Amino acid sequence: MAAKSPSSREARFAKAVLSQNLRVRPGENVIIEGWDRLLPWATALAREARRLKAHPLVLYDNDDSFWESVDAHEDDVLGAAPAHEWAALGKTNVYIHMWNAGDRIRMEALDPGRADKIFGWNPAWYKAASKAGLRGSRLDIGRPFPNLAKAYDVDLAKWMDQLVDATMVDPDALAAAGRPLARALERGRRVRIFDDHGTDLTLGLKHREARVDIGRVSKKDQRTPFGMLSLLPAGVVRVALDESVAEGTIVANRSSYNEVGMSTGGRFEFRHGRLVRHHFDEGASFFDKPYAKGGKGRDRPGYLAIGLNPKLHNTPQMEDREAGAITVAVGNNAFTPGGKNTAKFTGIVVNVGARVEVDGKPLRLPR
Repeated sequence: MAAKSPSSREARFAKAVLSQNLRVRPGENVIIEGWDRLLPWATALAREARRLKAHPLVLYDNDDSFWESVDAHEDDVLGAAPAHEWAALGKTNVYIHMWNAGDRIRMEALDPGRADKIFGWNPAWYKAASKAGLRGSRLDIGRPFPNLAKAYDVDLAKWMDQLVDATMVDPDALAAAGRPLARALERGRRVRIFDDHGTDLTLGLKHREARVDIGRVSKKDQRTPFGMLSLLPAGVVRVALDESVAEGTIVANRSSYNEVGMSTGGRFEFRHGRLVRHHFDEGASFFDKPYAKGGKGRDRPGYLAIGLNPKLHNTPQMEDREAGAITVAVGNNAFTPGGKNTAKFTGIVVNVGARVEVDGKPLRLPR
């Protein structure tokens, strides 16, 4: 049976990813990797790549067969670094990944030792991708799955629609919204976050680089260990905080999502640069359990993020990218420029609608 042509929606999505974000050029080799449930999107991406006079190669797996292999304990095969795939990577200019097997709840329940073995190919993949000098994107449209939507208490179709629409937001528009925020955060010394519902928090800045993620991969990104793959949807400004300065309270009005669940009704209280009290109305264990093992620095300020994307609203795993979302993290910030906190833990709360001032000057946040 012949494959269906991409719908206009899928075609628009593919054009946005390949032209706006990845800027695919004629003659480039493009690998599109996904799962059978995502084949309509892979088909659209392949068609758009050919329209751009590039050369697509579609790789896909099947959820059922993957889990059959897991049940059969074929861990060595699943975790291998196959030479033919690595050879293809070596000739690839652009790589598109649509996440992993859909049942992340089942994945999370795997014995950690087995999971490490099953995904043992991962470090070698990044090494090969770095050597190839490729650029690419990880598309979050691969994340929605029925049991995960239930765990997050969201409508599956609405979740997918938000991700599709948010991925198509023009990166130039995100850049225009993010640049003035980044400049203010890089030049300032103190940032105050406050509203009429219990939030009043002052944090420290140390003239560190504020990264504006618009979904494009720069040459500089390609030289970092994991920077060759952007995450789409994009749209966030992130800066490492002064790890010794935090005073006051932030009250969340958005959920904090993790791999298999969420925490709601969050509240962080800081005194003298430390988190002295925290609370979640629901899902507290998703914060409390890793926090207990977080080690030195777990209670220190981590990073501040401001969301830019107008098509997201309390979207799972995208909470920091919603336009106007203010994310305050405690714990590890060593993955951000200048960050010194190497705790084994990062936890967040998110507030949308609060006002922000840097050294007393209001910031104009996207809404």
